Amino acid sequence: MDYHYDAFVFHQRPDAGGPKLAIFLAPAVEVSAWSAVDRLGPDNPMAPQREPAPARIASIARFFQSDPRNTIPTSIVIGLAQYEVEQEGVTAKLTVSTGANGDLKPALVIDGQHRLRGMTAASPEMRVPIVAVLGADDLEMAFQFLVINNKSARVPRDHIRALALNYAENELRERLKSARLTLDPNLASVGVLDEAAESPFAGMISWLNNPAPDRIVVPAAIEGMAAEAKSMGFSEFEDPDTLNTYLMSTWSEVRAQWPELFVAGSKLLNKVGLTCMTHFITSTIKTWARNPHLRDTVNVGDPDKVRSNTRDILATLTPAFFQAEWKSTSYDTRAGRDLVLADLETISFNIANSDPWFEDLNVVDRAAAAAVDAANAEAEAPPANPVSE
Repeated sequence: MDYHYDAFVFHQRPDAGGPKLAIFLAPAVEVSAWSAVDRLGPDNPMAPQREPAPARIASIARFFQSDPRNTIPTSIVIGLAQYEVEQEGVTAKLTVSTGANGDLKPALVIDGQHRLRGMTAASPEMRVPIVAVLGADDLEMAFQFLVINNKSARVPRDHIRALALNYAENELRERLKSARLTLDPNLASVGVLDEAAESPFAGMISWLNNPAPDRIVVPAAIEGMAAEAKSMGFSEFEDPDTLNTYLMSTWSEVRAQWPELFVAGSKLLNKVGLTCMTHFITSTIKTWARNPHLRDTVNVGDPDKVRSNTRDILATLTPAFFQAEWKSTSYDTRAGRDLVLADLETISFNIANSDPWFEDLNVVDRAAAAAVDAANAEAEAPPANPVSE
């Protein structure tokens, strides 16, 4: 099948050196039909792209769907190996063919695979701005990928804030919410996890945006969770959307499994509980990622796998740990958090070995654990049958 586009075809350099380039628009569904993503891997060491992150793709689709004004004008970059062009000056008719059976993909995506997939998910007819490197070989495509990904720079937060001061704050904030951005450089993931409808902490952050009775989770706890997850070294967490989606997926599963702990005063929802549990879950997932028998089950950029991993990890723990009285009223120090993390490890081993969960703990003693177990057993017991006269 042949696809025809109006394009500008030119050399960027005035001496006509370097590859010839083409700029044009194409519906996302068509670009997907004639382009492929060449992914780096053991069997393909020359390919530039990494595995796509489902969380980033979903985030881009959500961005387009959340506000009819939202657009991403940045072009994707492709290498186009086979093409036909009829040129008059810089304007041209560009033809891309997928062959008689539609099984030929003459182009490879160099930069923008997530944007392309996200736009396709939002609407197959979404028009994608494209810069094509014409006649690009593997070396040229790898070079362009490395240049694009190492020469770009993130806009400083102070620049964003200064720019924002020139616009109506409420209107700009609403637009930025759809892009999951925040104007405050100190809030990190807090705004996203408080405002996203799919977040298990939606409306629960302790700040003036929320009604006083709902202010259960301090902002520093969310910042601590994000820091703990990023400290594990997953490269996917360099992308804020992937990091925030990971945190929401993890804690949505925790909330689904332990709903009784999502209340005011819960030890799980204080800073120590949230950061230590995030550390324990993420470090366990990292351990699984190094295990050749388990690594296929792990992908921190895939919300479904994250929830499945979290569910399996929670099966080795018990909410009773966070319901019991702790020996100290505060463990919010490095040493204190180390004690809590050590207890989570111990509980996991105890349960795996069918031992009482509270054996050899640092922060919970036997009496406190027994009191919680007794209260939980009483709450779960069926009501007694009334005595008939």
